[in-house]
Amino acid sequence: MTKINTKSFLFKFALLSISMLLMAAPNIAAAIPLMSKTFTGQSTSAIETISTIPNLGIIAGIFISSVLVNFLGQKKTVMFGLIVALIFGITPVFSNNYYVVIISRLLLGVGIGLFNSLAISMISDFYGGDELSTMMGFQSSVSSLGSSILSFLVGYLIAFGWHATFIIYAIALPIMIIFGLVIPNVENKSVKHEKSVHQKVNLPVILISVMTFFIYAFFMVVTVKLADLLTYKNMGTGSQAATILGVFTLVSMAIGFAYGFVHKLLKQYTLVVGFSLMAIGFAILSRAASIANVTIGVVIVGLGFALVIPFIYTIINTIAPKGSENLASSVMLIFTNVGVFISPTLINYLSGLMGSQQPDMNMRVAAYGFGFLLLVAIFTLIYQKVVQGGKYFVRKG
Repeated sequence: MTKINTKSFLFKFALLSISMLLMAAPNIAAAIPLMSKTFTGQSTSAIETISTIPNLGIIAGIFISSVLVNFLGQKKTVMFGLIVALIFGITPVFSNNYYVVIISRLLLGVGIGLFNSLAISMISDFYGGDELSTMMGFQSSVSSLGSSILSFLVGYLIAFGWHATFIIYAIALPIMIIFGLVIPNVENKSVKHEKSVHQKVNLPVILISVMTFFIYAFFMVVTVKLADLLTYKNMGTGSQAATILGVFTLVSMAIGFAYGFVHKLLKQYTLVVGFSLMAIGFAILSRAASIANVTIGVVIVGLGFALVIPFIYTIINTIAPKGSENLASSVMLIFTNVGVFISPTLINYLSGLMGSQQPDMNMRVAAYGFGFLLLVAIFTLIYQKVVQGGKYFVRKG
């Protein structure tokens, strides 16, 4: 058997390439205003669900993957997931039927879910120590970079109609080729480990997962509603919204590279600062009167998001019972995807309670939501300082 050169650029590129699709599901959100003109018989929430329903499929894909990998192995499971993502990702290009589109989007999510966890766990199969940490950092950045590139592509393709925006999922084909040619099929080390340890979740894991649900439910407003905000206030087009979202992702990626340094400065206050920025960013978006205001608001939201998510993903492993870190991460991932999926329905409902379901009110609801999460974070810090003597996010069995 030929020795695998895991240090080569080609190997690392192939291994990381599948991460480009992990955040790609909502990228067509900028085309929602155009879709509403086609699907006139559907409610606003139903049309917006086209953008978020893949995340429901991702949850199913994660469960299926955990079983499938025992029969096919890691590589074949990833390849199967890429094939599913490719076929159903581009299906809406050829259909005007709402139900065909919504079902294909759900199955796109299943395809992505099949390799969602493997995109991370396979890295630990080939790398260790400092090199593992470096590759994990690259994995996060490649995921953001993929989302940014696809957002810019949507901004270009939307000029040809909403059907054309779904062509972005054809990127699964070259990824499938490079991954298939370079990456070998290896035994998943974590599977054997998980079988030998009885895993469980504790109350802190559940609470953090619930918080993550609301983080994504409120955050997705900027992705799903930005194009509507620009057109509603006559400030711009869906294409400009896609471009702004591309910039947002680049900002998040840049902050991700510097997160280690920022966290050393902010420490336990990272979450407080992140929620503050997101509340301020959404408040600006709710009152924006120009493209410049919108861009500033989106960038501030991006800065906050780039602080909050790595912090959450780090502490979930700190507070999980020892040996149950993988289960804790899976639980949080499920809450994350449910939050993304339910976001349009929840935000429209809360906005309706406040008297309007227009996009500026949606942004205001998100601002209030992150304001509430900010208070929760502050009270948590006070509780931990007073009751636990300053021991933040300690592991509890």
